[in-house]
Amino acid sequence: MDSQPPPEPGAARSLWLAVAALFSLVVALVAGILKSQTGAGLAESALVSGGAFATAMALCLAVLSAAQRSR
Repeated sequence: MDSQPPPEPGAARSLWLAVAALFSLVVALVAGILKSQTGAGLAESALVSGGAFATAMALCLAVLSAAQRSR
């Protein structure tokens, strides 16, 4: 038998926040690349990337919050 204590809930939450941030970063990179392919300048691509990151992160945090409340 294994008598290890259960993992802390804070550790799992931190890992989910890291996954959400990395997912948002990928979304931002894809949005920036797609915007730059249309001939947009660097500043416009950066603005689109920032907006995509913020939107994706907000959605991820909302999903994580709703999942935590359903427990």
